[in-house]
Amino acid sequence: MADEPRYKRLTRARSRSRFAVVSAGNSSLWLGPDHLLCIDSTGFTEHYKRFSFRDIQALIVRKTDGYKYWSLALGMVGVFLAIIGAFTGDRVGSLVLFSIAAFFSLCMLLNLALGPTTVCYLQTAVQIELLPSIHRLRKARKVINILRPLIASAQGELAPEEIAARFSGTTAQTAQEPAVADAPPVISPVAPTARDSGEGTNVPPRIVS
Repeated sequence: MADEPRYKRLTRARSRSRFAVVSAGNSSLWLGPDHLLCIDSTGFTEHYKRFSFRDIQALIVRKTDGYKYWSLALGMVGVFLAIIGAFTGDRVGSLVLFSIAAFFSLCMLLNLALGPTTVCYLQTAVQIELLPSIHRLRKARKVINILRPLIASAQGELAPEEIAARFSGTTAQTAQEPAVADAPPVISPVAPTARDSGEGTNVPPRIVS
């Protein structure tokens, strides 16, 4: 009995360049037992980046209008070719142009059916990594739904009461900050007796509010 694969593919390989038609560098995401694996391939070499579920702080998804521009461009090309085909006297030429116009129209409809495009980032304590293989909002939601319970299991979840308590504490602290900021702190130099006692310059300055 063959062993089950350790990694599960989450996304297909996609170019890291947003506007590249043909690119030698592709990126894909794979799901590991306790981490997310990003593979960057150039066709000759592969680079692996592992993101532990314990270290993932956020998945940032930003919706873009790229799919609208691509659909508009494909539709304009299709209409342009259809108009040329309508005024072409050659029947064979008209048939060819209409066929190409229908192809571009089909691509436009397919692009619209795939839904909005996105830009997705993964954030940890030390870096923010672009995930180019997640380029559709539908795919982003699917990946997040898969990762959310795994990350929650690795990091734990806060109860609603604790979230409300922390939010209230942060709000109260923010409200008090302007009053403290009105009186800037005064840095008092270290007393000479402290320096002469052998502690030297390692004694930090004392901050007096």
